[in-house]
Amino acid sequence: MPSGNNIMPRDYDSQQTVRQAAIIHPGAIGDCVLVLPLASFLKNTLGYSQVHLIGRTDYISFYPRRTCIDRVRSMEQIQFHRLFESVDEFTVEQKDRLITAFADYEHVISFLGDGHDHFEQNLLFTIHCSHAGEVTMLPMAPTSPEHAASFYIRRFVESNALEHPIPQHQTEILIRPLPEDLQEGNDLLQEFGVPDCRVCLIHPGSGGRHKCWYLDNFLAVARDLRTKQIQPAFLLGPAEQERFSEDDLHTLRHTGPVISNIRLEQVLKILFCVDFFLGNDSGIAHLAGAMGKKTIAVFGPTDPAIYSPIGPESTAIVCPSESFQAASTQAQQLVVDAIDRLLTPKPSQNH
Repeated sequence: MPSGNNIMPRDYDSQQTVRQAAIIHPGAIGDCVLVLPLASFLKNTLGYSQVHLIGRTDYISFYPRRTCIDRVRSMEQIQFHRLFESVDEFTVEQKDRLITAFADYEHVISFLGDGHDHFEQNLLFTIHCSHAGEVTMLPMAPTSPEHAASFYIRRFVESNALEHPIPQHQTEILIRPLPEDLQEGNDLLQEFGVPDCRVCLIHPGSGGRHKCWYLDNFLAVARDLRTKQIQPAFLLGPAEQERFSEDDLHTLRHTGPVISNIRLEQVLKILFCVDFFLGNDSGIAHLAGAMGKKTIAVFGPTDPAIYSPIGPESTAIVCPSESFQAASTQAQQLVVDAIDRLLTPKPSQNH
């Protein structure tokens, strides 16, 4: 079977066939945000004119025009299960839907199937049925102590024997608003009773309960924000609405407006319009950071050196395990101090 790990960057000529690459990623909101620097590297360094993201469209449908991703495709529309068959049993027919699914891509980077030899070989064979494309497999979980976004680029560079420095994307804004996003975001804030002032959106949830800072700590920080003339507003997803007690929800509503039962794209539009974001290690924190918002993410069991939100105004606060899932004035003060630092004007670079 032909090898798929020998590419060389070449100059892109707009008069030639459009060079397209695809990234296959089955992960959730934050996982997909962390591959945006890799997509940017493919376009800005290797000269691909388009990068498509194949994943769960519930999490990535808003990417085109707001990010460097040109098109998103649903994983459910591609028969990926067939690629897990043994090499001896795998077959494709003429004009097979699997062949046409990858026929336009010069390079396919897959986070799906990593470590599964049959998947990689079958994917490469499928691509070679239409053209001499390339495949690179990447693990979702970094295997070295570096930030995930940098790890993905480094592994891609090493796997393809490229000689390029690994760019640092910690200060890059990766998600930008469309003209209509700001108006629609402000309309949503008004609909939920958020006043027209400086607003900190607080998301006390996460995809994993073990990553959620104790609710009373968020409430204490929210009260401190009010003393600084910053309006706290709480964003609750389905998991938080189910997990929190009626007493918890009542306390939240008396501390600040509660925003709930909205789609992810509406969350994005609200994030564009607020001034600050405070939350856990969550997909929403990754969105806020990548948008360039002043973002504070509170970490407990997960490692911010690997998974902190990327962005020019992102700060990760690590709370000791004994104070992460309990009320802790010391942990609260860590977050309050971080907010104060964000509020402090930065010295002008002109002096």
